[in-house]
Amino acid sequence: MDRESGQDPFAGLKSGGEEYSVYDAHYERVGKVGDVFLDERDAVSYIGVEMGIFGTNSTLVPAEIVRVNDRRRLIEVAAEAETIKHAPHFGNEETVSPELEDRVRTYFGLEPLLPPSDPYPSDDPGRFGPDDRVDTEPGERMEAQNRLTGEGEQAAAPQPGERIPEDRWDRETREGGVTIHRRRI
Repeated sequence: MDRESGQDPFAGLKSGGEEYSVYDAHYERVGKVGDVFLDERDAVSYIGVEMGIFGTNSTLVPAEIVRVNDRRRLIEVAAEAETIKHAPHFGNEETVSPELEDRVRTYFGLEPLLPPSDPYPSDDPGRFGPDDRVDTEPGERMEAQNRLTGEGEQAAAPQPGERIPEDRWDRETREGGVTIHRRRI
């Protein structure tokens, strides 16, 4: 109900006697009103917009983002034509479920009606817990590899006259490429 005049602002649309055209925010025609969806209080909650030639599918548009002009029999949606065209659809034989309503509302940037479901239980550290498959510091795997192979350990200082081992590279050429081996001598 309209607070000032006591009249229903959607009365003309709900009567269904006249056809209303639907336009986007840039005044581009996108279709016509096919259905008007009422909630349990008999208030308009969604407009079903029929697009295309056959009108077999409707796009739900929340009433919060529409402006009705009863004189010109048109509805202006506060969204672009492409946004409206790609909104969630439903067929003529389908019912509007709470899940579909939430998909439509979030698609148009409105708050969902259903409480959000937590996909991860609060005691599950899987989402934010440590993961051995992900390095947290650069070079982390190299350090771990060096610890396993014994490389990178600090060698004791050489004694006078002791020979210091050197790294040498052997090159082996095989069919299909070159293999390089490192060895200490």
